[in-house]
Amino acid sequence: MMFVSDAIASRFSARAFLDTPVSIDTIQKILDHARWAPSGGNIQPWKVHVVTGDAKAKLSKAALDSVRSHPDGETPEYLPYPTEWKQPYKNRRFAIGMALYDAMGIDRRDKQARTEQLLANYEFFNAPIGLIFSIDKTLWPGQLGEMGMYIQNVMLLAREHGLHTCPQQIWQFVNRTVHQVLDISDDYTIYCGMSLGYLDTDNNANKVVRQRGELDDFALFHGFE
Repeated sequence: MMFVSDAIASRFSARAFLDTPVSIDTIQKILDHARWAPSGGNIQPWKVHVVTGDAKAKLSKAALDSVRSHPDGETPEYLPYPTEWKQPYKNRRFAIGMALYDAMGIDRRDKQARTEQLLANYEFFNAPIGLIFSIDKTLWPGQLGEMGMYIQNVMLLAREHGLHTCPQQIWQFVNRTVHQVLDISDDYTIYCGMSLGYLDTDNNANKVVRQRGELDDFALFHGFE
C-alpha cells in the first residue's frame, strides 16, 4: 500500500520511459479517481485527451513537423513562463536545467544535443501514453487552480499504480497542431501535456536529484504561540 506522502515524495518529472504498455483499465481508473479533486462551485473544468499507439505517433509527428517549420513555436495561447525572470525563480530554473544536462552528459554549449533533448518532449519521452489537458476558455484563469489539482491527482494516482509521469507545458508551443490533430474545439485552451508510463530506471535523465526550498522559505505562521 502506498501512502499519499510516499506518492508525493516519489513523484518527479520523469524524462525517459519504457515502452511497456499501460492498460486502458489502469488509465481509466486513474482519471476516474482523479475527478474527486476540489472544484469551486463543482465546475470541474478539466478535459483530457488520451493518446497511445498510432494516435500518439500521429500527434508526435505533427508536433515535430510544426517545430521544424516554426522554430520559434506556434503562437501560444498563454505563456507558461514569465518574459522577465526575477530571483529566486531564475536560479532555480537554471539549476534544475543544468542538473539534467549534467546527468545526461550534455555539455551546456552543445546546442544540438540540448535541442534533441527538448524535442523528446514531443514524443512523450517514449512513454506509451500521452495525455493532453485542456480547459474551456471561459473558465480562464479563475479555474486554473482546480485544473492543477486534478492534474496533481493524476500524477499521484499514477504512483499508486507503479507508474511515473512528466507534466509538459511545452505542448503549448504546438497548440494549433494539437487542436487540429485531436479535433479540440477552439473554445478550449491547451493547458499542458503529460507523459505516463513505466520508468526507465537505467536512463540518467531519471537520476537527477531534485531540490526544493525549505519550509521557512515559503511558509509564514500567524497567531501561533
